[in-house]
Amino acid sequence: MQVAVREAKAKLSKFGDLAHKGEVVVVCKNGEPWFDMVPHVKTQRKITPLKGVVPIISEAEAVEPLKPGDLPGWS
Repeated sequence: MQVAVREAKAKLSKFGDLAHKGEVVVVCKNGEPWFDMVPHVKTQRKITPLKGVVPIISEAEAVEPLKPGDLPGWS
């Protein structure tokens, strides 16, 4: 589906709902495609060490929540 940028601006929720449901909404400026509205795709965070770097703490320790005493002065 193609819509003019002015119409997309006026009816953002409508076209956002269509994109969320899987429809590709092509927003046009001056009759030319400008950008697409598509459903958001969640990606999983990759946890890989940098090449050639040896970790000094374990992966579990690196991602564990902070404790109150870890940042003095912050409350």
